[in-house]
Amino acid sequence: MALPKIAAPKFALELPSNGKLILFRPFLVKEEKVLLMAAQSEDSLAMIDAVKDVIASCCEDVDVTKLPYFDLEYLFLNIRAKSVGEIVKLEYRHSGGKNYKGETCEVVTPIDINLEQVKVEKNPDHTNKIKLDDRLGLELRYPTVNDVRQIGEGADEIRMLAKCILSVYDDENVYEPDNIDDATQFIESLNNVQFAKIMEFINTMPKLRHTFSYKCKGCGQEDTVTLEGMSDFF
Repeated sequence: MALPKIAAPKFALELPSNGKLILFRPFLVKEEKVLLMAAQSEDSLAMIDAVKDVIASCCEDVDVTKLPYFDLEYLFLNIRAKSVGEIVKLEYRHSGGKNYKGETCEVVTPIDINLEQVKVEKNPDHTNKIKLDDRLGLELRYPTVNDVRQIGEGADEIRMLAKCILSVYDDENVYEPDNIDDATQFIESLNNVQFAKIMEFINTMPKLRHTFSYKCKGCGQEDTVTLEGMSDFF
């Protein structure tokens, strides 16, 4: 007789990008092993692939390849919190071994971070619709995990931005790119001011971010640290 299967608990989480409710379970021993092997390899692309595969396995009704990258990071932190505990132990010391007064202090201070308190921060002025001039506007989507992975492989940043174009519009029509080359040529035809507006979309889009203060156990100085992106938490 085969051994019984253990039912995993399920949890609900709202995606920061659209408020959609996602059901997920903690990752299993076999999935944790994949994550540990990727972390030990110190290969950022292997880690991205491992995280993507774990989220695909643990979440219901989610196309991981279409998630904005900040959604993916937020999902993973919460899956990790429910799988092995919400507390992550980090260590900090003053940059360069000196505090703000210039005094030498190389004492390492342990810090506990509660992953369930980490949120995706949104800029109230951010928009995915960009006015390029008096006539033309542009609608963009957020980069996905595949887009981020391709940048890690050395892909052209302009081509990645081109993939994020949903449409170009004017007062009368909406134009969708025929293909990636069409979108790339459009990006390359912009002037510096127009290109800067697209980069502002990237720079102000929602980000997984957590800011905290701690007191150094050596000199007693209070420091403020901002963690940004999934990799900063591990």
